[in-house]
Amino acid sequence: MGWTIERADVSYCPKCGSWLTSRQTTDGPRPYCSDCALTLYRNPIPLARATVIDGDSVLLIEMGEGRDAGEWALPGGHIDAGESPRVAAARELTEETGVSVSPADLTLIGDGFLEFSDGESMVSFNYATSRAHTSGTVVAGDDAAAARYWTREELLASPPLLRASSVSQVLEAMDEIGRSRDSSQ
Repeated sequence: MGWTIERADVSYCPKCGSWLTSRQTTDGPRPYCSDCALTLYRNPIPLARATVIDGDSVLLIEMGEGRDAGEWALPGGHIDAGESPRVAAARELTEETGVSVSPADLTLIGDGFLEFSDGESMVSFNYATSRAHTSGTVVAGDDAAAARYWTREELLASPPLLRASSVSQVLEAMDEIGRSRDSSQ
């Protein structure tokens, strides 16, 4: 299904200020500015998430704001302009949990895609690291209502929402990070 001009948040060009029309593209109709030839696309918003594995536990945050307030998730958020996903994940981990990690110590554990009823969509790059590679004390910060470690048993017994990830992805990361930790000792 194509994105139509009626779903646009604005009716004018963000580049030159002229009124938008619509033009047909290979993806369907898109908002178009005939004055500066700008075609507007509604692309997914990029996110980066990171978590810390400590033995058989994983660090999660309780969302404190937005549509998922009260749900538990991997620490993370929007990727800033000029920022790589790995750097964004490390920054978000620190902002939301007080725990710091070098971006080089993050392992990509998977990706995720979210699509909401309002047409907004997001893609997420999900990372993890061993507690041994981090510093700091766990404390909820930024937009997190709480931050704590969840055990494997808790994840299985009462699975958190984990937006843009899944419990199975997190459990696989716990196993992978645990194997890496065990083989380096």
